[in-house]
Amino acid sequence: MANRTLRDIMKELSAEQVKAAQLLFENDTLPPKQRRTYEQIADELGIEVRTLYNWRKQDAMLDYKVAMTDTYTKEHRARIMSAVIRESELGNASMTKLFMQNQGMLIDRVEYEDKTEKIDEVALATKLANFKAKL
Repeated sequence: MANRTLRDIMKELSAEQVKAAQLLFENDTLPPKQRRTYEQIADELGIEVRTLYNWRKQDAMLDYKVAMTDTYTKEHRARIMSAVIRESELGNASMTKLFMQNQGMLIDRVEYEDKTEKIDEVALATKLANFKAKL
Protein backbone atom coordinates (compact mmCIF):
# COMPACT_ATOMS: atom_id res chain seq x y z
CA MET A 1 0.00 0.00 0.00
CA ALA A 2 3.00 2.27 0.60
CA ASN A 3 1.49 5.26 2.42
CA ARG A 4 -1.61 5.53 0.25
CA THR A 5 -4.69 6.77 2.00
CA LEU A 6 -8.08 5.20 1.61
CA ARG A 7 -9.14 8.31 -0.32
CA ASP A 8 -6.23 7.83 -2.77
CA ILE A 9 -7.10 4.17 -3.23
CA MET A 10 -10.75 4.96 -3.88
CA LYS A 11 -9.76 7.37 -6.68
CA GLU A 12 -8.44 4.34 -8.59
CA LEU A 13 -11.73 2.48 -8.32
CA SER A 14 -15.07 3.04 -9.97
CA ALA A 15 -18.09 3.65 -7.74
CA GLU A 16 -19.18 0.08 -8.49
CA GLN A 17 -15.76 -1.29 -7.49
CA VAL A 18 -15.80 0.70 -4.23
CA LYS A 19 -19.21 -0.82 -3.42
CA ALA A 20 -17.83 -4.29 -4.27
CA ALA A 21 -14.75 -3.73 -2.10
CA GLN A 22 -16.95 -2.62 0.80
CA LEU A 23 -19.24 -5.64 0.47
CA LEU A 24 -16.26 -8.00 0.25
CA PHE A 25 -14.67 -6.45 3.33
CA GLU A 26 -17.92 -6.57 5.31
CA ASN A 27 -18.43 -10.18 4.24
CA ASP A 28 -14.97 -11.12 5.53
CA THR A 29 -15.77 -9.66 8.97
CA LEU A 30 -18.83 -11.88 9.39
CA PRO A 31 -18.73 -15.25 11.15
CA PRO A 32 -18.10 -17.99 8.55
CA LYS A 33 -21.66 -19.35 8.60
CA GLN A 34 -23.10 -15.88 7.91
CA ARG A 35 -20.86 -15.07 4.95
CA ARG A 36 -22.34 -14.73 1.50
CA THR A 37 -20.91 -16.41 -1.57
CA TYR A 38 -19.21 -14.40 -4.29
CA GLU A 39 -22.17 -15.29 -6.50
CA GLN A 40 -24.55 -13.65 -4.01
CA ILE A 41 -22.39 -10.54 -3.77
CA ALA A 42 -22.10 -10.33 -7.57
CA ASP A 43 -25.89 -10.63 -7.85
CA GLU A 44 -26.34 -7.83 -5.32
CA LEU A 45 -24.01 -5.64 -7.38
CA GLY A 46 -25.63 -6.66 -10.66
CA ILE A 47 -22.37 -7.92 -12.15
CA GLU A 48 -21.02 -11.25 -13.32
CA VAL A 49 -19.22 -13.30 -10.69
CA ARG A 50 -16.17 -13.47 -13.03
CA THR A 51 -16.02 -9.66 -12.93
CA LEU A 52 -16.01 -9.75 -9.14
CA TYR A 53 -13.21 -12.34 -9.16
CA ASN A 54 -11.17 -10.16 -11.52
CA TRP A 55 -11.74 -7.03 -9.46
CA ARG A 56 -10.65 -8.80 -6.28
CA LYS A 57 -7.16 -9.29 -7.74
CA GLN A 58 -6.57 -5.61 -8.53
CA ASP A 59 -3.98 -3.85 -6.38
CA ALA A 60 -6.38 -1.02 -5.52
CA MET A 61 -9.01 -3.51 -4.32
CA LEU A 62 -6.43 -5.34 -2.19
CA ASP A 63 -5.12 -2.05 -0.81
CA TYR A 64 -8.70 -1.00 0.00
CA LYS A 65 -9.15 -4.17 2.04
CA VAL A 66 -5.88 -3.56 3.93
CA ALA A 67 -6.83 0.06 4.68
CA MET A 68 -10.29 -0.99 5.88
CA THR A 69 -8.77 -3.73 8.04
CA ASP A 70 -6.44 -1.18 9.64
CA THR A 71 -9.38 1.13 10.33
CA TYR A 72 -11.49 -1.73 11.68
CA THR A 73 -8.80 -2.96 14.05
CA LYS A 74 -8.14 0.57 15.34
CA GLU A 75 -11.84 1.05 16.02
CA HIS A 76 -12.19 -2.32 17.74
CA ARG A 77 -8.81 -2.61 19.44
CA ALA A 78 -10.24 -2.69 22.98
CA ARG A 79 -12.75 -5.42 22.10
CA ILE A 80 -10.11 -7.42 20.23
CA MET A 81 -7.62 -7.20 23.08
CA SER A 82 -10.36 -8.14 25.53
CA ALA A 83 -11.01 -11.30 23.50
CA VAL A 84 -7.27 -12.04 23.39
CA ILE A 85 -7.06 -11.67 27.18
CA ARG A 86 -10.16 -13.84 27.71
CA GLU A 87 -8.73 -16.60 25.50
CA SER A 88 -5.38 -16.32 27.27
CA GLU A 89 -7.07 -16.74 30.63
CA LEU A 90 -8.75 -19.88 29.30
CA GLY A 91 -5.32 -21.36 28.62
CA ASN A 92 -4.88 -20.55 24.93
CA ALA A 93 -1.08 -20.34 24.67
CA SER A 94 -1.20 -18.63 21.27
CA MET A 95 -3.32 -15.81 22.68
CA THR A 96 -1.01 -15.51 25.69
CA LYS A 97 1.94 -15.16 23.34
CA LEU A 98 0.06 -12.60 21.20
CA PHE A 99 -0.89 -10.57 24.29
CA MET A 100 2.67 -10.61 25.60
CA GLN A 101 4.05 -9.57 22.21
CA ASN A 102 1.51 -6.77 21.98
CA GLN A 103 2.57 -5.51 25.40
CA GLY A 104 6.28 -5.68 24.53
CA MET A 105 6.80 -8.39 27.13
CA LEU A 106 7.90 -11.00 24.63
CA ILE A 107 10.18 -10.31 21.72
CA ASP A 108 10.96 -12.83 19.01
CA ARG A 109 14.71 -13.10 18.81
CA VAL A 110 16.99 -15.07 16.55
CA GLU A 111 20.48 -15.94 17.66
CA TYR A 112 23.15 -16.80 15.13
CA GLU A 113 26.38 -18.62 15.85
CA ASP A 114 28.99 -18.73 13.11
CA LYS A 115 30.50 -22.21 13.19
CA THR A 116 32.42 -21.90 9.96
CA GLU A 117 36.10 -22.62 10.02
CA LYS A 118 38.26 -19.52 10.32
CA ILE A 119 40.71 -19.04 7.48
CA ASP A 120 44.38 -18.87 8.37
CA GLU A 121 45.45 -16.18 5.93
CA VAL A 122 49.17 -16.83 6.44
CA ALA A 123 48.78 -20.55 5.70
CA LEU A 124 46.64 -19.74 2.67
CA ALA A 125 49.23 -17.25 1.37
CA THR A 126 51.97 -19.88 1.85
CA LYS A 127 49.98 -22.51 -0.07
CA LEU A 128 49.29 -20.00 -2.85
CA ALA A 129 52.99 -19.07 -3.06
CA ASN A 130 53.95 -22.78 -3.22
CA PHE A 131 51.39 -23.37 -5.96
CA LYS A 132 52.68 -20.40 -7.98
CA ALA A 133 56.26 -21.63 -7.55
CA LYS A 134 55.32 -24.96 -9.13
CA LEU A 135 53.95 -23.26 -12.25
